[in-house]
Amino acid sequence: RSCTVCGYTATEAIEKLARTHKFAESWSKDATYHWHAATCGHDVTDSKTAHTFGNWTTTKEATEEAEGSKERTCTVCGYTATEVIEKLDHTHKFATEWTSDATGHWHACNCGEKSEFATHTFEWEITQNPTETEKGEKTGTCTVCDYNETVEIAKIPEEFVFVKGDTVTGATNENNYEGVFIEGRTVTLSDFYMGKYEVTQEEYASVMEGQKVTVNGTDYALESNPSYCTADSTSYTLFNGDVQEKRPVEGVTWFDAVWYCNALSEKEGLTKAYNIEVTEVKQERGKTGYYIYGANVTLNKNATGYRLPTEAEWEYAARGGDPTKDDWNYIFSGADTAAGVSYDSYQNSGLDSVGWYCYNNITGITGDSDVTKNVSGKGTHQVGKKAANRLGLYDMSGNVYEWCYDWKGTVSAGTESDPTGATSGLLRVYRGGSWNFYAYDATVSYRVNIGTGPYHRNHYRGFRVVRSALAQ
Repeated sequence: RSCTVCGYTATEAIEKLARTHKFAESWSKDATYHWHAATCGHDVTDSKTAHTFGNWTTTKEATEEAEGSKERTCTVCGYTATEVIEKLDHTHKFATEWTSDATGHWHACNCGEKSEFATHTFEWEITQNPTETEKGEKTGTCTVCDYNETVEIAKIPEEFVFVKGDTVTGATNENNYEGVFIEGRTVTLSDFYMGKYEVTQEEYASVMEGQKVTVNGTDYALESNPSYCTADSTSYTLFNGDVQEKRPVEGVTWFDAVWYCNALSEKEGLTKAYNIEVTEVKQERGKTGYYIYGANVTLNKNATGYRLPTEAEWEYAARGGDPTKDDWNYIFSGADTAAGVSYDSYQNSGLDSVGWYCYNNITGITGDSDVTKNVSGKGTHQVGKKAANRLGLYDMSGNVYEWCYDWKGTVSAGTESDPTGATSGLLRVYRGGSWNFYAYDATVSYRVNIGTGPYHRNHYRGFRVVRSALAQ
């Protein structure tokens, strides 16, 4: 400005004008914020704030096999955020139909998980009977899933019979002793072969000759004929018409019997049924060999070799092997009681056709003489002199008692397959009666007081052998 008098001019600076920015009307945005960007070239923003999102919307459903996705949009700027939805946890979906193989059947999930797995319950049909020269065949159909399985049946060994297994539903025995097939018990038995006859003195000697056991480092030769009923015995008679070598072997301990089974299996190239560790032997006066008095014995249930029958197998075979037949309920093996005679009687002429006991031991016909009362003419008879039962088994009632595998124990209700009795005990079972016992001892289901220590031997107890019918 100038002075009006002298004309002096004064100057002053004028402040810069305030900067005025221009911003875009549209929104800029990133994953977190939205804003208006400057259009004037300056590095400034307007109205920068976090997104205001709406609800999530699923754009792809997640499955057990693949991830899904979802999105949500800012209500201010329209920015869309997306996220992955994790795969769903697997929920088993089991098929209603059964899947099966040789091990069993189950309901399958597509993930491989199994539901309600169970082993097969087969109903077997023999499609080809075995013979002594040809193997047989049987087909089983599972009662649950219809799975089929075909297996071979071994050829019938010489002097053996084929015993077809079955499932037995126990029942009350109103006219007999209780036996092992009691009411409330269901027993399934596999097929097996059983010797037609009790093991004879001849057979026993042919296998046991030269057999030795080792106890504490010392070898002992086993007696090849431990029997009391010998040809030169002054106490026991060899009856007219009987062949001495064909009389049943007796005087054997339970341990001797299982050793014989193993020795016979080895002789024929079969898998031994028993693991035996002999711990004690003894010698009978007048004998040159020893008998087994103590041993630790375990059973190999899958063996192909010879063994003692289980108690259930013995009674099943003694009854004829078919619960649907009349002879299943006979008092004796292959014969019923005499008319009007109770099953628990000492004397019973119904036994005469199939077995020897103390009231018919001399003549074969029941009389008043009990040979246990110092009557002359007593002892075992040649095997097979009486009639066989329906299976072709001889002397299952009478002649000599027969060792079974089982420890003596209580038979309980329940469901079992191929039972082998109690897991331990003091007494081993023997069944079937003998030449010097009463008629009721020879009934097919009598098991009262039928058990003794496995080391015990006497003149009225022998054995017969069985083996699995699975093909070898």
